[in-house]
Parts: sequence; C-alpha cells; structure tokens
Amino acid sequence: MPSSKERHARMIGDSLRTAPLISAIRNTVKAGDIVVDIGTGLGILAIEAAKCGAKTVHAIEIDAEAIAMARKNAHTAGLHEKIIFHEQLSFNSEIGCRADVIICETVGSFAFDENILSTLIDAKKRFLSADGTIIPQKLQLWGAGLSKIPATNRISETGKADSNHIVTEPTLLAAVDFKESFSDSIHVKQSLKCISDCEIKGFALWPKAFWGKSDITDASPFSAPTHWEQGIIGIEPRRFVRNEKATLEFIIGPHPENPMLMTERLWRWA
Repeated sequence: MPSSKERHARMIGDSLRTAPLISAIRNTVKAGDIVVDIGTGLGILAIEAAKCGAKTVHAIEIDAEAIAMARKNAHTAGLHEKIIFHEQLSFNSEIGCRADVIICETVGSFAFDENILSTLIDAKKRFLSADGTIIPQKLQLWGAGLSKIPATNRISETGKADSNHIVTEPTLLAAVDFKESFSDSIHVKQSLKCISDCEIKGFALWPKAFWGKSDITDASPFSAPTHWEQGIIGIEPRRFVRNEKATLEFIIGPHPENPMLMTERLWRWA
C-alpha cells in the first residue's frame, strides 16, 4: 500500500491532471478572493490559489500525514499566513464566511467515486457565495465495452484498458454541471453501440473533468495515460453483433455504512 505522500506525489506528477488544474485556478482566482480547497492533499492547489492573490485559503484535509506536509509546503512557499488548514472532513468544517471559489479535486477513476457529489452539495450550501465558482466546473463519466479485462488493482478496481479490446463506441454515461442542482448519486441506463461482432466481458469507465472553460482532463483509454487509468468492471459475458446496442445499468452513490467517506458502485445488464 503506497504512503499518503506517494499517492499525492503521483497525482501531482500527473501533468495531464495538474497542469490544467493550475491553469483553471490562475484563470479563476482573483486578488482578495476567499478560496476553499477540499481535499488539499499536499497543499499544492491551495498554495497556487494563494499565489494568485487570494486573501484567505481554507485548505481542508482529513489525512494527518498529508496535511502535515501541506503545512510545511505552505511555510516553504512563504504563504502560511494566507492558508488556514482544517484537519477534518469538509462536512465538519466551518469557514465563517462565504467563498468566491471552491476547489474540489476529489475526482476518481469512476469520476464520482470519491464522494464529490455529496461533498459539493454540502459545500455549495454552506460555503459558496451566490456568484461563486467551483473547480471543476463540470464532470463527466464515460464508458466502453471490453472484450478482455485488463490486470486490475483489486482495491481500487482500476487498470489500464487496452484500446484494442474496446468493442463499443465510447459513450457518455453521466454528466454533472456543478453550477446547477444535482443529486448525491448517479443512476444511469445507457446503451453502447457495438463496433464489431463481439463478446463483452466488462466495461472501462473513466472521468472527463472540465476544470475551467478550456482546461480539461480526459482519462480515456484513447488519450495519453493519467494516474486515474480507467475504472474496470467485470460482468457476465454476453455476445453481440456489429451495431447492436449493449445496455448497462450503473449506480454510484454514498455507501450506506459510511456515506461521508465512501461510495458504493452497483452494475448489471439492463
């Protein structure tokens, strides 16, 4: 199991994630803004917001090891007086004012599997000003059928899907615009068109994050690889002919045993 530092370093080192995120922060945060960074990790995004002129950045992180390193990074950058650290869940945090910008990079390989929906429903209600901005602005979940399941991390259920084993058209399964109202769960039934005669043994799912208007990360197996790779789900094999549609039902939402920290994924043929 990688350490907290190793996990966060891997995310920071993913230029396809970090570069557009930094760009979105630079294009959004203005001098004097109040910013909330939920899941600050090593504090890199909070520090960037402070560099952009934010008056105060509330950096929220439950991981004690990560937030200790974030504090050190803020001191090293000379920005520790601008950043207030909250070592707790955002659900339990209070900032005492309204924020101009919320940064919430709790995006998972299945897009919504790190509880971003519940987190932002609460954060919008309690933290965000009426004309405030959320980064990411939008988040999508895409998917495609697989004729062969790749080697998969048993804990995260992620892997690197081989584009040669994709047998349906890549299809948009779910999309959320964080400026609008949204639910704490995703429940979709979507048909995916087969591009050849095939046997589908599972699906690759992946996020497409719109951090800003032109700042985008697409974790598609047809794009350059990211630290997310793809979410991989196996399913009872079924055969299809070319142009036939395979219909998947997929649910993701708060886990009933620990809804603030965990999500639950369910799927089946529809």
